[in-house]
Amino acid sequence: MLVTNPCINDARVLKEATSLSKDGYELVIRAISNDGILPVQQKDGFCIKRMNRKIRQNTLLGKLSYSSKFIYHSIKENADIYHAHDMSTLLECYIASKWNRSKVIYDSHELFIRNFDNKKNYKNPYFYLERFLIKKVDLVITVNDFIAKELQQRYSLKNAPSVIMNCPSLYNSNEFDTKSELRSKCNSKNVVVFQGVIREGLGLRNLIRSIGYLNNDYKLLIIGDGPILDELIDLSKQLSLDHKIYFTGKVPHEELLSYTKIAHLGLIYPEKYNLSHYYMAPNKFFEYIHANIPVLVPDYPFLRENVLKYGIGLLADSENPEDFAKHITEVFSDRKKYANMKRNTETAKNNLNWENEEKKLIELYSGL
Repeated sequence: MLVTNPCINDARVLKEATSLSKDGYELVIRAISNDGILPVQQKDGFCIKRMNRKIRQNTLLGKLSYSSKFIYHSIKENADIYHAHDMSTLLECYIASKWNRSKVIYDSHELFIRNFDNKKNYKNPYFYLERFLIKKVDLVITVNDFIAKELQQRYSLKNAPSVIMNCPSLYNSNEFDTKSELRSKCNSKNVVVFQGVIREGLGLRNLIRSIGYLNNDYKLLIIGDGPILDELIDLSKQLSLDHKIYFTGKVPHEELLSYTKIAHLGLIYPEKYNLSHYYMAPNKFFEYIHANIPVLVPDYPFLRENVLKYGIGLLADSENPEDFAKHITEVFSDRKKYANMKRNTETAKNNLNWENEEKKLIELYSGL
């Protein structure tokens, strides 16, 4: 497997690697190293080997540097199957597979070419690279049916890519301790949560502003770290909302559920950033479900399909903070309806879990 991150908290990559190693595959993940991270790590039956970056990856020279290293080390592995995580490693896996006469899998975590306007997509050289390579691989997998259909139509594929969703494993809730100190700070029956990478394109500034339209019975919990975290903390202070908004910073993935369970409603803010965002099936959506809390999410295809199918929340169709605040109060306004949505998350969890997705992954590998 190849991935262009340190592979510390990449849930999809780690789950796939764990499942495959349990099934008997001898597996190596080639990743990128950061300061303070072990260059070689044994984990859950597989090995992660990280390469140093002496040149910044987002420069042309940096990309050529890590690409050549990936190709060299991948060829040396002499693998039977090369598994490319996203477009950023597909060319390297393809070259290594050709050299060793091996199979290659393209695992598209999202739409790499993501503009709504196809004219802009056609100007992107990666469009033509992906169009060429996607027809040369032995298996294409992605995260939901909507992205699968988009890839099939965009590149005139004979078959739609197979779908492996980013669902968590089924947890025993008794294994997780409640974060009592944080719970006491969020002492309310109306705690709402956002979790994930704190970055641009997720509507997080408007989410902060929306809390200003709610009374003091509502608290917002933001779980995660990222490039705009400090800005959001400052914004909450500028708006005098810091008594209603709590930031945890980065938390270990194995403890995430215990933080999420403090909340009563999981949030994804509507901001139609690009086509990939519109078709998204984010980890946090499944994590909210596994924490048994209803959701308030954008009216986007995958989210709409599952919210309506299981009856686990409400859909928001406006990026306006005041409108979003009204949607939040709507969720809590009918406690009987809220209880039904919470109860329905159990049914959703029993369908949307890694144990089900793992079986599909193993079957796909067996068919190569």
